[in-house]
Amino acid sequence: MATFGDSYCGIYCGACSILVHSRTGRSDRFIDCCPKLPEGELACGGCKSDTVYTACRGCPLRNCSVGKGIEHCVDCTDYPCKDYKAWSSASRLLSHIKEAPGSLEAIKRGGTDGWAEAQIKRWSCSDCGTPFSWYAKVCSKCGRSLSAQAHALSGLKKLVCRIVLPLAYKRAKRKISGG
Repeated sequence: MATFGDSYCGIYCGACSILVHSRTGRSDRFIDCCPKLPEGELACGGCKSDTVYTACRGCPLRNCSVGKGIEHCVDCTDYPCKDYKAWSSASRLLSHIKEAPGSLEAIKRGGTDGWAEAQIKRWSCSDCGTPFSWYAKVCSKCGRSLSAQAHALSGLKKLVCRIVLPLAYKRAKRKISGG
């Protein structure tokens, strides 16, 4: 059984902007880059759940791990493979991806449960304990600034995300529908 927030690649799905939006309706800087996506398509329970965001359903890392029957990319003898390295390069745009390799090493050393516990703490407001997403500016409950804890997404990166994220969604949607 998958641990909440666990992923194949090492990102913490529990702080995913789409998962948080799906559960709470709260938006952040990442969700703001997806204004034209149908609201119903912004549904996700994490990449190891039965409800996976459209653009993540076709993720080569997810599909490879499922196909090989492994829980994490780090469990594969080919890790880090060319697909993982290519995906990791997206961290120049989406900085939350930078945390994935270290997370995989933590999972390998101490197990998924200990890693997940640390992630829950890392992605919760230090003042009130409310969970927040990767790109949240302030805590939705107490209003505390999260600039020291969350990732920034502004300026040129935000502009590029406004173009790239809807394109990734459309590409995945076409692939899923066989078009």
